[in-house]
Amino acid sequence: MAITIEQAQEDTLKQEALTVIQKAAIVKIVDQPTYDSATSLLLENIIPFRQRWEAYWAPLRKAAWDAHKSIMAKFNEGDEPAARAEQQVKAEIARWDIEQRRIEAERQRKAQEEAERVAKEEQLKAAIAAEQAGASKEEVEDIFDAPVAVVAAPVQSSYQKASGLSVRSNWQARVVDLKALCKAVGAGKVPIEYVQVNMTALNSRARADKSTMSIPGVVAFESSIVAGRGR
Repeated sequence: MAITIEQAQEDTLKQEALTVIQKAAIVKIVDQPTYDSATSLLLENIIPFRQRWEAYWAPLRKAAWDAHKSIMAKFNEGDEPAARAEQQVKAEIARWDIEQRRIEAERQRKAQEEAERVAKEEQLKAAIAAEQAGASKEEVEDIFDAPVAVVAAPVQSSYQKASGLSVRSNWQARVVDLKALCKAVGAGKVPIEYVQVNMTALNSRARADKSTMSIPGVVAFESSIVAGRGR
């Protein structure tokens, strides 16, 4: 099979990459000569190689990205309106389901009250019957005061759920008082994982204040960033 110019170029770049990686793996700076050698490797080999590698792939990446954007634009043209429609209908179904569950819960509560009322009446009848049969006052009181242990049968659902559709409860948290939450974390009442540090804001403050930054529980530290343009 014939090797194209592009394939040959890619193979050459890959071989160069292996050489660069092997040289970088043994870099250890201990004096001026080894420092000079390391900087030379960085500026004359690694950075120029990465520039050539990026230049080789740039046209293909751009073509792939342009194709991706074009496909996604056509996909979203039909999917985004449909997604909004789906969410709209789901929200209405969820609202209806919540309302029906509230109605069912109220019906269940009333059924439980009715079952307890009937059980209490039966208990009263039993106490009267025991009294008429000659039971002592204490025995009659024990019958009358005995706890009522009755559970009403589940009420029938207020609507028939569609086949292939499931609705489940989804509990979520909403922070209404961030200061109160942080105070509880500080007091050890809730885990520290309940709050998330905003490192973007803190790093921005550190860059502005440098060593003078003063925020409780936070320290600013300096690190070096090496940059080179290649030779």
